[in-house]
Amino acid sequence: MSGFPINILCETSTIADGNMSFRIGNVHNSLENRKRFLQQNDIDFDKHTCMKCDHGEEIIVVNYDTNEIGATTQEDMIPAEVLVTQEKGLALVLLTADCLPVSFFDPVTQTIALAHFSRETISKMLPAKTITYLQEHFVVDPANLLVNIGPYIHTDSYSFPSGTHNIQPETLPFTEEKNGNFYVDLISACTEQLTQSGVDLSKISVSEINTATSTNHFSHFESRTKNAPEGRLATVLMLLVTS
Repeated sequence: MSGFPINILCETSTIADGNMSFRIGNVHNSLENRKRFLQQNDIDFDKHTCMKCDHGEEIIVVNYDTNEIGATTQEDMIPAEVLVTQEKGLALVLLTADCLPVSFFDPVTQTIALAHFSRETISKMLPAKTITYLQEHFVVDPANLLVNIGPYIHTDSYSFPSGTHNIQPETLPFTEEKNGNFYVDLISACTEQLTQSGVDLSKISVSEINTATSTNHFSHFESRTKNAPEGRLATVLMLLVTS
């Protein structure tokens, strides 16, 4: 459960909904999967906007005049790590397969944001930068924010041989070395930045689903290390139009 009020739609797809990425497999199939998933959530395809992430720091405000609404190709998607809007009925979409899909809602200013927080973007302090952006551009009080973190790879599944990966200073305090491996606690690294930025910990809801062990969710890590099915999940966040 997201912990969001009824005027917010926040859903994440599963393997049963199919791969949502244009970068993997057949593009036509991925497009049809997206259309079907959005339709199942009563979302018009032409009223969604999807970000393409590269582990950067870009925060983009979108509205109905945004050119990339209803993108049907990878090139037409928005290059961003965070999308923000106050438009009702405009669905924000993020594709993940281990990283944290993080949804924000401010009930006071009626602002939503959907963020891609990976090991790289967390190391770039993007969670903290997102809160600062919402404060400066939408007069959001962090204490009012409701936050939902969707399915992600859990710490006990996210490990690297200690001699083969550099751990950034910002995530080092959230990394444990044991049996020759680094184990990265993404959720603690993320929530630390959010709470330090003024978000109330009690208002942060975290999914119990581990993408690395769930048979219903894609995992990039498992597809690379254990030949698991490759694909991307879609998280959709939308302010519903109410009468």
